[in-house]
Amino acid sequence: MFDFKGKVVMVTGANGGIGTATTEAFLKQGARVVCCDFTYPPVDDPVSAVLSANPAKLHVDVTKKAQVASAVQAIVKALGKLDVVVNGAGILRSKFFTEITEEEWDVMLDINLRGQFFVCQEGLKVMMEQKSGCFVNIASFSGEAGGIMAAVDYSASKAGVICLTKCLAKTGAAYGVRANSVAPGGVDTKMLDVYKATWGEEHVAEVSHMNPMGRWGRPEEVASGIVFLASDEASFITGACLDINGGLLMNP
Repeated sequence: MFDFKGKVVMVTGANGGIGTATTEAFLKQGARVVCCDFTYPPVDDPVSAVLSANPAKLHVDVTKKAQVASAVQAIVKALGKLDVVVNGAGILRSKFFTEITEEEWDVMLDINLRGQFFVCQEGLKVMMEQKSGCFVNIASFSGEAGGIMAAVDYSASKAGVICLTKCLAKTGAAYGVRANSVAPGGVDTKMLDVYKATWGEEHVAEVSHMNPMGRWGRPEEVASGIVFLASDEASFITGACLDINGGLLMNP
């Protein structure tokens, strides 16, 4: 058990499978969680009133820098600080290398990498002033090994997330700020539907058995790794990429 009582956690992509599991995991540890996702409707109430809930839900499109900045500022104003940022907003595509259009490439990098950069940039400004804080960015196995089922634009964006996190860790260390990433393998969320639509359900089921553990991961298994990296138990871990993939990628 980790103690996050009094901690303020911001989760982007919170309405996805891993995002939902991560929110639940932090709530169990006593954190105040602010869920950010573009699928949440914009609120008519004052943001301060919305942020009184736990979890709170904010409409945030991470590709819009102004929305990201506004959300971070609102969180700090209402809750006094920002202890943890989990960068989970992202999309997945499964498409052959030569068929990806210029527009598709731009959209993928815009959401998966540029959006994470905006969140890191705005969060870091707060954490540098606080002299404390932690980021956990969601990358992917495909960002380390390259993708086949996952398209090249997705894989490239996640490789970028891993390097972005290392740069963030090097910048933040002098201010008491840590940054790590997690690299899930295939996880049993709605994102698997992307693979099923392209490759067929039988093939996707067969691929799961290529994993040494013989199955897809569960969202809560990724969430557990995220919570650990954000905890005081990981106080000397920064710039790392934690593989959560059942052994699909084994580093020497």
